[in-house]
Amino acid sequence: MNWFRKLFGLKSPIEKKKEKLASLREKAFQAQRNGDLRMAGKYLHEAEILETSIIESGEQSDER
Repeated sequence: MNWFRKLFGLKSPIEKKKEKLASLREKAFQAQRNGDLRMAGKYLHEAEILETSIIESGEQSDER
């Protein structure tokens, strides 16, 4: 069934969050590299919040 999901680009909410997390970390890296520490901090803060929500979602799915 996974091949079907990949074929049509269907993703679970956790997969979408992980993709956004990777994007935020990359943006933070690029901002820090360019010397914009304020934006890097903002992106890292958003990434931390998103990471916490991913962990909480994982714990809830484990309880089921």
